[in-house]
Amino acid sequence: MAASENRDNGVGSNFRMAVRKKRRSNMGMRIVIAWTVILLGIVILRQHSRESKYQAEQLEAVSKRAKETIEEERKTILSGALSDCHRALGGFLTAGTPELRNQFVVNPIETAGKMATFYRYNPFPKVEVTKLKRTDQELIRVGNQWMVSTRWKEEGDDGAVFDAIFQMQSGTWKLDWAHFSKYGDFPWSLFLAGHGPDEAEFRLLVRQRLQEDDAERSGARLSFVMASPEWGKPAATGMESSEFVVDRRGDDGILLEAALQKKTDGESLFGSSFAPLEPEGFVRVRVRVRREDIGGVRRFEIEELPACHWIDADDRGFDLEALKDDLFGVF
Repeated sequence: MAASENRDNGVGSNFRMAVRKKRRSNMGMRIVIAWTVILLGIVILRQHSRESKYQAEQLEAVSKRAKETIEEERKTILSGALSDCHRALGGFLTAGTPELRNQFVVNPIETAGKMATFYRYNPFPKVEVTKLKRTDQELIRVGNQWMVSTRWKEEGDDGAVFDAIFQMQSGTWKLDWAHFSKYGDFPWSLFLAGHGPDEAEFRLLVRQRLQEDDAERSGARLSFVMASPEWGKPAATGMESSEFVVDRRGDDGILLEAALQKKTDGESLFGSSFAPLEPEGFVRVRVRVRREDIGGVRRFEIEELPACHWIDADDRGFDLEALKDDLFGVF
Protein backbone atom coordinates (compact mmCIF):
# COMPACT_ATOMS: atom_id res chain seq x y z
CA MET A 1 0.00 0.00 0.00
CA ALA A 2 2.82 2.29 0.87
CA ALA A 3 4.49 1.62 -2.47
CA SER A 4 1.22 2.23 -4.20
CA GLU A 5 0.78 5.53 -2.36
CA ASN A 6 4.29 6.55 -3.30
CA ARG A 7 3.60 5.79 -6.92
CA ASP A 8 0.37 7.77 -6.73
CA ASN A 9 2.18 10.66 -5.08
CA GLY A 10 4.79 10.58 -7.84
CA VAL A 11 2.17 10.73 -10.57
CA GLY A 12 0.33 13.55 -8.76
CA SER A 13 3.53 15.44 -8.26
CA ASN A 14 4.44 15.12 -11.92
CA PHE A 15 0.95 16.26 -12.91
CA ARG A 16 1.12 19.32 -10.67
CA MET A 17 4.50 20.25 -12.05
CA ALA A 18 3.17 19.97 -15.59
CA VAL A 19 0.22 22.19 -14.71
CA ARG A 20 2.54 24.77 -13.16
CA LYS A 21 4.77 24.71 -16.23
CA LYS A 22 1.73 25.16 -18.47
CA ARG A 23 0.50 28.03 -16.34
CA ARG A 24 3.92 29.67 -16.46
CA SER A 25 3.95 29.13 -20.22
CA ASN A 26 0.45 30.64 -20.56
CA MET A 27 1.43 33.56 -18.35
CA GLY A 28 4.50 34.16 -20.45
CA MET A 29 2.40 34.03 -23.59
CA ARG A 30 -0.06 36.50 -22.11
CA ILE A 31 2.77 38.87 -21.17
CA VAL A 32 4.18 38.63 -24.69
CA ILE A 33 0.73 39.28 -26.16
CA ALA A 34 0.17 42.18 -23.77
CA TRP A 35 3.49 43.80 -24.65
CA THR A 36 2.81 43.21 -28.33
CA VAL A 37 -0.56 44.98 -27.98
CA ILE A 38 1.07 47.84 -26.05
CA LEU A 39 3.84 48.23 -28.61
CA LEU A 40 1.32 48.12 -31.47
CA GLY A 41 -0.75 50.69 -29.63
CA ILE A 42 2.27 52.97 -29.23
CA VAL A 43 3.11 52.59 -32.91
CA ILE A 44 -0.50 53.33 -33.90
CA LEU A 45 -0.71 56.31 -31.53
CA ARG A 46 2.56 57.70 -32.83
CA GLN A 47 1.38 57.22 -36.38
CA HIS A 48 -1.97 58.84 -35.53
CA SER A 49 -0.14 61.65 -33.78
CA ARG A 50 2.05 62.21 -36.83
CA GLU A 51 -1.01 62.10 -39.09
CA SER A 52 -2.95 64.45 -36.81
CA LYS A 53 0.00 66.84 -36.72
CA TYR A 54 0.28 66.63 -40.49
CA GLN A 55 -3.45 67.21 -40.89
CA ALA A 56 -3.31 70.15 -38.49
CA GLU A 57 -0.40 71.63 -40.43
CA GLN A 58 -2.26 71.11 -43.69
CA LEU A 59 -5.41 72.76 -42.31
CA GLU A 60 -3.37 75.66 -41.02
CA ALA A 61 -1.66 76.04 -44.39
CA VAL A 62 -5.02 75.93 -46.23
CA SER A 63 -6.49 78.46 -43.80
CA LYS A 64 -3.50 80.75 -44.28
CA ARG A 65 -3.76 80.50 -48.07
CA ALA A 66 -7.50 81.20 -47.89
CA LYS A 67 -6.92 84.30 -45.75
CA GLU A 68 -4.21 85.50 -48.10
CA THR A 69 -6.49 84.90 -51.09
CA ILE A 70 -9.34 86.83 -49.46
CA GLU A 71 -6.98 89.67 -48.54
CA GLU A 72 -5.67 89.83 -52.09
CA GLU A 73 -9.24 89.81 -53.37
CA ARG A 74 -10.11 92.69 -51.05
CA LYS A 75 -7.12 94.73 -52.22
CA THR A 76 -7.90 94.07 -55.86
CA ILE A 77 -11.57 95.00 -55.51
CA LEU A 78 -10.80 98.11 -53.47
CA SER A 79 -8.11 99.45 -55.79
CA GLY A 80 -10.37 98.94 -58.80
CA ALA A 81 -13.37 100.54 -57.09
CA LEU A 82 -12.00 103.85 -55.82
CA SER A 83 -12.04 105.71 -59.13
CA ASP A 84 -15.73 104.80 -59.58
CA CYS A 85 -16.44 105.90 -56.01
CA HIS A 86 -14.86 109.31 -56.65
CA ARG A 87 -16.88 109.74 -59.83
CA ALA A 88 -20.12 108.73 -58.12
CA LEU A 89 -19.69 111.06 -55.14
CA GLY A 90 -18.37 113.98 -57.18
CA GLY A 91 -21.06 113.51 -59.82
CA PHE A 92 -23.81 113.42 -57.22
CA LEU A 93 -22.60 116.52 -55.37
CA THR A 94 -22.14 118.59 -58.53
CA ALA A 95 -25.22 117.47 -60.46
CA GLY A 96 -27.62 120.33 -60.98
CA THR A 97 -30.90 118.40 -61.03
CA PRO A 98 -32.44 115.40 -59.24
CA GLU A 99 -32.56 113.54 -62.55
CA LEU A 100 -28.80 113.90 -62.99
CA ARG A 101 -28.12 112.93 -59.36
CA ASN A 102 -30.07 109.70 -59.69
CA GLN A 103 -27.58 108.17 -62.11
CA PHE A 104 -24.91 108.14 -59.39
CA VAL A 105 -26.88 106.42 -56.62
CA VAL A 106 -27.90 102.87 -55.74
CA ASN A 107 -31.45 101.87 -56.79
CA PRO A 108 -32.06 105.12 -58.74
CA ILE A 109 -35.72 104.48 -59.63
CA GLU A 110 -36.70 103.66 -56.06
CA THR A 111 -34.52 106.46 -54.68
CA ALA A 112 -35.85 109.22 -56.97
CA GLY A 113 -39.13 109.73 -55.10
CA LYS A 114 -37.48 109.46 -51.67
CA MET A 115 -34.83 111.98 -52.68
CA ALA A 116 -37.38 114.49 -53.92
CA THR A 117 -39.35 114.31 -50.67
CA PHE A 118 -36.27 114.33 -48.47
CA TYR A 119 -34.76 117.48 -49.98
CA ARG A 120 -38.08 119.22 -49.70
CA TYR A 121 -37.49 119.28 -45.93
CA ASN A 122 -33.67 119.05 -45.74
CA PRO A 123 -30.99 121.19 -47.41
CA PHE A 124 -28.80 119.64 -50.07
CA PRO A 125 -25.18 119.31 -48.82
CA LYS A 126 -23.06 122.34 -49.70
CA VAL A 127 -19.61 120.92 -50.30
CA GLU A 128 -16.79 122.30 -52.42
CA VAL A 129 -15.79 119.15 -54.28
CA THR A 130 -12.35 120.57 -55.13
CA LYS A 131 -11.62 120.81 -51.40
CA LEU A 132 -12.94 117.34 -50.60
CA LYS A 133 -10.37 114.73 -49.63
CA ARG A 134 -10.78 111.02 -49.06
CA THR A 135 -9.15 110.27 -45.70
CA ASP A 136 -9.65 106.51 -45.48
CA GLN A 137 -11.15 103.53 -47.27
CA GLU A 138 -11.76 99.85 -46.72
CA LEU A 139 -13.78 96.96 -48.10
CA ILE A 140 -16.48 95.48 -45.89
CA ARG A 141 -18.71 92.45 -46.30
CA VAL A 142 -22.40 93.13 -45.73
CA GLY A 143 -24.34 89.90 -46.06
CA ASN A 144 -23.11 88.36 -49.32
CA GLN A 145 -22.02 91.65 -50.86
CA TRP A 146 -18.75 93.55 -50.85
CA MET A 147 -19.11 97.27 -50.22
CA VAL A 148 -16.61 100.11 -50.18
CA SER A 149 -16.60 102.15 -46.99
CA THR A 150 -14.91 105.56 -47.16
CA ARG A 151 -14.23 108.62 -45.02
CA TRP A 152 -14.14 112.18 -46.38
CA LYS A 153 -13.20 115.63 -45.11
CA GLU A 154 -13.66 119.03 -46.67
CA GLU A 155 -10.71 121.37 -46.18
CA GLY A 156 -11.25 124.25 -43.77
CA ASP A 157 -12.17 124.68 -40.12
CA ASP A 158 -15.89 124.27 -40.83
CA GLY A 159 -15.46 121.70 -43.58
CA ALA A 160 -17.85 118.79 -43.71
CA VAL A 161 -16.78 115.40 -42.33
CA PHE A 162 -18.73 112.33 -43.38
CA ASP A 163 -18.57 108.69 -44.38
CA ALA A 164 -19.94 107.19 -47.58
CA ILE A 165 -20.76 103.65 -48.64
CA PHE A 166 -20.58 102.48 -52.25
CA GLN A 167 -22.27 99.40 -53.67
CA MET A 168 -21.71 97.62 -56.96
CA GLN A 169 -24.71 97.95 -59.25
CA SER A 170 -25.05 97.67 -63.03
CA GLY A 171 -21.32 97.09 -63.38
CA THR A 172 -20.16 100.18 -61.50
CA TRP A 173 -19.82 101.43 -57.93
CA LYS A 174 -22.63 103.75 -56.87
CA LEU A 175 -23.31 105.90 -53.84
CA ASP A 176 -25.54 104.48 -51.11
CA TRP A 177 -27.63 107.62 -50.90
CA ALA A 178 -29.85 106.47 -48.02
CA HIS A 179 -26.75 105.97 -45.87
CA PHE A 180 -25.09 109.17 -47.13
CA SER A 181 -28.11 111.39 -46.43
CA LYS A 182 -29.16 109.61 -43.20
CA TYR A 183 -32.51 109.23 -44.93
CA GLY A 184 -35.74 109.28 -42.97
CA ASP A 185 -39.32 109.37 -44.19
CA PHE A 186 -39.89 112.67 -42.37
CA PRO A 187 -37.77 115.11 -40.33
CA TRP A 188 -37.34 113.67 -36.84
CA SER A 189 -37.87 117.01 -35.05
CA LEU A 190 -41.18 117.61 -36.84
CA PHE A 191 -42.31 114.05 -36.19
CA LEU A 192 -41.62 114.45 -32.47
CA ALA A 193 -43.59 117.71 -32.54
CA GLY A 194 -46.64 115.86 -33.86
CA HIS A 195 -46.40 116.67 -37.55
CA GLY A 196 -46.35 114.38 -40.55
CA PRO A 197 -47.38 110.71 -40.70
CA ASP A 198 -48.25 108.73 -37.59
CA GLU A 199 -45.65 106.11 -38.49
CA ALA A 200 -42.33 106.54 -40.27
CA GLU A 201 -38.84 105.09 -40.64
CA PHE A 202 -35.74 107.00 -39.56
CA ARG A 203 -31.96 106.76 -39.43
CA LEU A 204 -31.11 107.84 -35.91
CA LEU A 205 -28.56 107.69 -33.12
CA VAL A 206 -29.41 105.76 -29.95
CA ARG A 207 -27.91 105.88 -26.48
CA GLN A 208 -28.98 104.32 -23.23
CA ARG A 209 -30.65 106.66 -20.77
CA LEU A 210 -27.92 108.36 -18.76
CA GLN A 211 -29.80 108.05 -15.45
CA GLU A 212 -30.15 104.29 -15.78
CA ASP A 213 -28.72 102.64 -12.66
CA ASP A 214 -27.27 99.14 -12.17
CA ALA A 215 -30.64 97.67 -11.19
CA GLU A 216 -32.28 99.03 -14.32
CA ARG A 217 -29.42 97.83 -16.54
CA SER A 218 -29.90 94.29 -15.28
CA GLY A 219 -33.71 94.48 -15.38
CA ALA A 220 -36.26 93.37 -17.94
CA ARG A 221 -36.53 96.76 -19.66
CA LEU A 222 -34.05 98.63 -21.81
CA SER A 223 -34.56 102.38 -21.76
CA PHE A 224 -32.94 104.72 -24.26
CA VAL A 225 -33.30 107.96 -26.18
CA MET A 226 -32.94 108.64 -29.90
CA ALA A 227 -31.49 111.68 -31.63
CA SER A 228 -31.21 112.78 -35.24
CA PRO A 229 -27.72 113.03 -36.75
CA GLU A 230 -26.33 116.27 -38.21
CA TRP A 231 -25.01 115.87 -41.76
CA GLY A 232 -21.33 116.82 -42.08
CA LYS A 233 -20.98 117.21 -38.29
CA PRO A 234 -20.70 113.67 -36.93
CA ALA A 235 -19.89 114.77 -33.38
CA ALA A 236 -23.15 116.75 -33.14
CA THR A 237 -26.72 115.54 -32.68
CA GLY A 238 -30.07 117.11 -33.44
CA MET A 239 -33.28 116.90 -31.45
CA GLU A 240 -33.35 114.15 -28.86
CA SER A 241 -36.49 112.21 -28.00
CA SER A 242 -38.00 111.45 -24.65
CA GLU A 243 -37.43 108.00 -23.18
CA PHE A 244 -38.21 104.86 -25.18
CA VAL A 245 -38.55 101.49 -23.50
CA VAL A 246 -38.37 98.00 -25.00
CA ASP A 247 -38.34 94.50 -23.57
CA ARG A 248 -34.68 93.66 -23.03
CA ARG A 249 -35.34 90.06 -24.10
CA GLY A 250 -37.49 90.94 -27.11
CA ASP A 251 -36.00 91.07 -30.60
CA ASP A 252 -35.52 94.85 -30.59
CA GLY A 253 -34.02 94.81 -27.10
CA ILE A 254 -31.61 92.00 -27.95
CA LEU A 255 -30.40 93.79 -31.09
CA LEU A 256 -30.05 97.16 -29.37
CA GLU A 257 -28.19 95.73 -26.40
CA ALA A 258 -25.81 93.86 -28.73
CA ALA A 259 -25.11 97.08 -30.67
CA LEU A 260 -24.53 99.10 -27.49
CA GLN A 261 -22.27 96.40 -26.06
CA LYS A 262 -20.25 96.23 -29.28
CA LYS A 263 -19.74 99.98 -29.09
CA THR A 264 -18.65 99.69 -25.45
CA ASP A 265 -16.17 96.98 -26.43
CA GLY A 266 -14.69 99.26 -29.09
CA GLU A 267 -15.75 97.00 -31.97
CA SER A 268 -17.40 97.88 -35.28
CA LEU A 269 -19.92 96.06 -37.46
CA PHE A 270 -18.98 94.05 -40.56
CA GLY A 271 -15.35 93.74 -39.46
CA SER A 272 -14.69 97.43 -40.08
CA SER A 273 -11.40 98.82 -38.79
CA PHE A 274 -12.70 102.40 -38.73
CA ALA A 275 -13.19 104.24 -35.48
CA PRO A 276 -16.82 105.35 -35.07
CA LEU A 277 -17.74 108.86 -36.18
CA GLU A 278 -20.81 109.20 -33.97
CA PRO A 279 -20.57 110.70 -30.46
CA GLU A 280 -19.47 108.60 -27.50
CA GLY A 281 -22.15 106.20 -26.29
CA PHE A 282 -24.31 106.45 -29.42
CA VAL A 283 -24.98 103.73 -31.99
CA ARG A 284 -26.60 103.98 -35.41
CA VAL A 285 -30.00 102.43 -36.07
CA ARG A 286 -32.68 102.22 -38.69
CA VAL A 287 -35.96 102.28 -36.82
CA ARG A 288 -39.67 102.50 -37.54
CA VAL A 289 -41.57 104.57 -34.96
CA ARG A 290 -45.30 104.97 -34.38
CA ARG A 291 -46.83 108.09 -32.77
CA GLU A 292 -50.16 108.20 -30.91
CA ASP A 293 -52.08 111.12 -29.42
CA ILE A 294 -54.25 109.82 -26.60
CA GLY A 295 -56.17 112.31 -24.50
CA GLY A 296 -53.83 115.11 -25.45
CA VAL A 297 -50.78 113.03 -24.51
CA ARG A 298 -48.31 112.22 -27.28
CA ARG A 299 -46.77 108.75 -27.09
CA PHE A 300 -44.14 107.06 -29.22
CA GLU A 301 -43.47 103.39 -29.69
CA ILE A 302 -40.93 101.31 -31.60
CA GLU A 303 -42.66 99.36 -34.33
CA GLU A 304 -39.59 97.73 -35.82
CA LEU A 305 -35.81 97.85 -35.68
CA PRO A 306 -34.73 96.82 -39.20
CA ALA A 307 -31.00 97.37 -38.65
CA CYS A 308 -28.27 98.55 -36.28
CA HIS A 309 -26.64 100.65 -39.03
CA TRP A 310 -27.59 103.09 -41.80
CA ILE A 311 -26.54 101.08 -44.86
CA ASP A 312 -29.20 100.39 -47.48
CA ALA A 313 -29.18 96.60 -47.06
CA ASP A 314 -31.38 93.89 -45.59
CA ASP A 315 -28.63 92.75 -43.18
CA ARG A 316 -29.46 93.76 -39.60
CA GLY A 317 -25.84 93.92 -38.54
CA PHE A 318 -26.26 90.97 -36.17
CA ASP A 319 -27.48 87.40 -36.46
CA LEU A 320 -30.57 87.64 -34.26
CA GLU A 321 -31.01 83.87 -33.96
CA ALA A 322 -27.38 83.46 -32.89
CA LEU A 323 -27.86 86.20 -30.27
CA LYS A 324 -30.93 84.38 -28.97
CA ASP A 325 -29.03 81.08 -28.81
CA ASP A 326 -26.29 82.75 -26.78
CA LEU A 327 -28.84 84.36 -24.49
CA PHE A 328 -31.38 81.57 -24.00
CA GLY A 329 -29.45 78.47 -25.07
CA VAL A 330 -30.17 76.03 -27.90
CA PHE A 331 -33.18 73.74 -27.38
